[in-house]
Amino acid sequence: MKSITVKTHPNPYPVRVGSGLLEKIPGFTAKALGKGRRCVVVTDSYLARSLGRQVEASFRKAGWTVEGYSLPRGEAAKSFSALERFYGFLLRRKVERRTPIIAVGGGTVGDAAGFAAATFYRGVPLVHVPTTLLAQVDSAIGGKTAVNHELAKNAVGAFYQPNLVVCDSSVLKSLPRRDFLSGLGEVVKYALVFDPAFAKRLRVDWLRVLQKEESALESVVARCARLKGGIVAEDTRDLSGKRELLNFGHTLGHALESAAGYGKIRHGEAVAWGMRGAVEISKGRGWLRDATLLDGLLGLLPKVRVPRGISRKKLLAPLGRDKKAKNGRNVFVLLKALGRPVRVDDVSRAEIERALDAVEAS
Repeated sequence: MKSITVKTHPNPYPVRVGSGLLEKIPGFTAKALGKGRRCVVVTDSYLARSLGRQVEASFRKAGWTVEGYSLPRGEAAKSFSALERFYGFLLRRKVERRTPIIAVGGGTVGDAAGFAAATFYRGVPLVHVPTTLLAQVDSAIGGKTAVNHELAKNAVGAFYQPNLVVCDSSVLKSLPRRDFLSGLGEVVKYALVFDPAFAKRLRVDWLRVLQKEESALESVVARCARLKGGIVAEDTRDLSGKRELLNFGHTLGHALESAAGYGKIRHGEAVAWGMRGAVEISKGRGWLRDATLLDGLLGLLPKVRVPRGISRKKLLAPLGRDKKAKNGRNVFVLLKALGRPVRVDDVSRAEIERALDAVEAS
């Protein structure tokens, strides 16, 4: 097992990464929060009878009283109506301020349960047990919680750091292939933007990762967790600009998700598509002169196409509502070279159009 400490101020928290950790979660939780008697295990309707039940059993075996709750599957979990029902459950069960919420699931469960933890009684303890590759390497770390508005993804949210994150790499073996490949989009993002050495190693180990070899998965998850943890510790509330570098591929990616309809395209798929667009914009500015490794890694990811019926106007309309915009201008993260990201707010509509033309033609 690997342990990474996310050094957020004033309360740092551990990220545990390894195989077969589900049974150890009660012990990790007690160490992080103090010995407890009660918890709320939140999952979704898909995981409720599998991993959710397994985590509940682990807590009961350790002597905890467990309240179980299932959110809707997918982006439907991140709706105001779903959150209102969950709040009602917590109130009816007389959950107290020191009762931890244990979020078991992918990014949507983590976002919704995290937002509930941040806002119920103005904050209750939170433990993330991410069960997808994307959640383990990215969304479970850093304290971003959110729900969707019909006009914009993740429009309403809060920064709320968890008390503990437990990443069991063995659960990824049963992850559907499309979801696993979606998570690899975020892995590639970390490699290209922050760690050229990791990018080189990832290219060599790609087949081992695709075959879900435990040592390869543990290494990938731990490296991404360490990279994100370091960035989050420097910029906890996304104010200094450092954390914005994590948004490589996200400006266009979120636009695609919104235009297609939430849940139609996986987040990691949209990020992979958005990264290709960002790379084309970067190349159009004369950057990325040696992009062999970068293009090679992006080429390993599944190609995403804009669904039929979505015009370019509809595709780009969500850019006007992007929460990362500054003074009415969209903020893009581009690359001058591998491992050399830069934030810019002067990308023209023409640059975006040319980049998307190149992505569609590839």
